[in-house]
Amino acid sequence: MVQSCTGYLDCMRFRTLSALVVLATVATGCASTPDPASVTGIPEPWLQDTADGWAESDAFGGNTPVLSNDPCELGDAVPGILDEDPTITDSGWGSYGDDPTATDSYRYLCDFWSKGRYAGSLQLIQAPDSATADQTLQLFVSRTDTADQENTVTTVQAGQLEVHVLARWYPTNPQGEYQAMYLDTAHHALVVLEVNSLSSTDFAGYSDDGVAADLLAALASGS
Repeated sequence: MVQSCTGYLDCMRFRTLSALVVLATVATGCASTPDPASVTGIPEPWLQDTADGWAESDAFGGNTPVLSNDPCELGDAVPGILDEDPTITDSGWGSYGDDPTATDSYRYLCDFWSKGRYAGSLQLIQAPDSATADQTLQLFVSRTDTADQENTVTTVQAGQLEVHVLARWYPTNPQGEYQAMYLDTAHHALVVLEVNSLSSTDFAGYSDDGVAADLLAALASGS
């Protein structure tokens, strides 16, 4: 039965009630966003969408990533980092491994920045097999200090995921960065969240747990 209203006051009450129903529906939809604590791996849409686009991308067959201002296949927004919502600036594919024409291995990047605060990227790496994925992880966690870098690698728990975090400080050019890596063994794929160009204040205010939680939030947004 379709309700109708008669008179000015009745119509205003009806419109107000209708607006409240719409707001309640929107709120319910927002509440349906997956809980980060429920994430158990890389979202299937990320894996499928990036795989579908790789062979047709401008980077296929080459050794250098090709980025454009096309929408990011890992979502149109990166969850807030350091209380700022970054802007995605470009995205695209690149080869991964020795064969740039291999269709079962690639990397996909979405670059972002927050003006005056930081820059960074969200990257999905699809390895051709589990051995290559494991090797990629081992190279990441084995970082040590260099002449111009102070590197510390830790492993933290973020929800149900084991996340490896690199905290890097450049003493000769005072700024820092964090990188958080997660390996999805079921798909021999990895996701890396990098946040760089951090001031000493922001570097100290961020943390291993903080960047791991932001990576988890990004994964949850794609689920």
